[in-house]
Amino acid sequence: MDSRARFQLSLLGGKTALLKIGKGMRILLLLLVIAVIVTGVFFSQTLGLFFFGLGFLNYILLLSFRVSNNFFRRTKKSITASMLVEEWPKFSILVPLKNEDEVIHATLQAIENLDYPSDQKEVLIVVEDTDVVTQRSLAQIDLPFSFRVIHIPELPPFTKGRALLYALSEATGTYITVYDAESRPEPSQLKVAATALLQAKNETCFQSKIRISNAGTNWLTRNFAGEYYEWYERHLSELSAQGLPFGLGGNSFFVSKKVLEEAGAWDPFNVTEDADLSVRLSENGVKLQILDSVTTETCPDTPKGWINQRTRWNKGLFITQLVHLGRTLMSDSWRGEAWISFWLPMISAALVPFFNLYIPIYMTWGNLSLWNVYIMSVALWGLFTLNLVFTCAINYLTYRRMGIEVSPLRILKDWFLYLILHIASGVKAYAEYFISPLYWHKTEHLEDDKPSPIRSEKEVFTTY
Repeated sequence: MDSRARFQLSLLGGKTALLKIGKGMRILLLLLVIAVIVTGVFFSQTLGLFFFGLGFLNYILLLSFRVSNNFFRRTKKSITASMLVEEWPKFSILVPLKNEDEVIHATLQAIENLDYPSDQKEVLIVVEDTDVVTQRSLAQIDLPFSFRVIHIPELPPFTKGRALLYALSEATGTYITVYDAESRPEPSQLKVAATALLQAKNETCFQSKIRISNAGTNWLTRNFAGEYYEWYERHLSELSAQGLPFGLGGNSFFVSKKVLEEAGAWDPFNVTEDADLSVRLSENGVKLQILDSVTTETCPDTPKGWINQRTRWNKGLFITQLVHLGRTLMSDSWRGEAWISFWLPMISAALVPFFNLYIPIYMTWGNLSLWNVYIMSVALWGLFTLNLVFTCAINYLTYRRMGIEVSPLRILKDWFLYLILHIASGVKAYAEYFISPLYWHKTEHLEDDKPSPIRSEKEVFTTY
């Protein structure tokens, strides 16, 4: 095991994913899943029906979350945040890289182009010492004096969180941010973040909006771009405006180094280190806010790449729940609406693969009359139809907001294909938790020839 990861275990104590991915825990959870399915089949009229009802309610909850995000927003206005900054604080920009080729050239150029005093901008590039591909790409670049490459040993766990811990230990900035290999921040982003952080007096972590730049590649990237737009512009912006916690993205968030370290920084044993960090920051009383600044990035453009990325996300979110769910339920910092808005959608999404497995088995092998099967089938197909109608309507509205012209028939076809991918990635995430919980599906980053987004000063200094 990597020495940095071992040291981090001593800091995190019981708040590490390592305790939830051990062989004993995985066997216990697998036996629990099997027990619930078998019990439901053998006690079809009681427990089986109860589990079916929970699954049906879970599907309704997921749909209601999305409908609420798009049609029942409570906050209409944004809050303008601005102040005169006489001396810009120092930022440490962490850039973890693994097996990256030409794509990093444009990323590092975008970071260099950030409108910020060069002596107050420190860029720490993290590369494994055996990563020949990335090292060869970096060797072709004349890095500015403020850029530094940190070589780390190729030791388990092979996660982004471990790489970030190495960079954090050498960071000298007052504030920390992270950019990925495909991140393209708008030039004003650091100044916007610094202004917001200084005004918030270090008690807030700001998350930039992330938009997909290759939406026009095919149906898959278009759907992904729509998801991200809806997530950042509707869901997270609403939670931010209400002062409720939310899950940070993996990059383009801004927080003071002191606050980050007090929260324990990253867990090297969680493959979604951003979700895990969000919980611990919120538990420490750190307010999470959306920053009205944009970072663009590319998304996977093949079903295989999409499934692999979502598998890692789903697996990591499930592990994050195992680590933190019980404790936050009893925590004073997670009361009422804060707990519900953060955890309930995550729990609901994590349960979908299980109910997708349980319900067909229960209806096929359970001791049910034909009439019972008929009623359940009608209910499920009715909910399926309702989901289809609302999803297509929401997607149509989202594409219109994004300025993308898509026919209703095309949206309908895309929805079926996208649903299949979601089901596949959910099942694969469950399987990987039991078989290889630390396996990291690396996202293949695509070359993006679009420049970093540039917006007017009026737009830039607006935050939710």
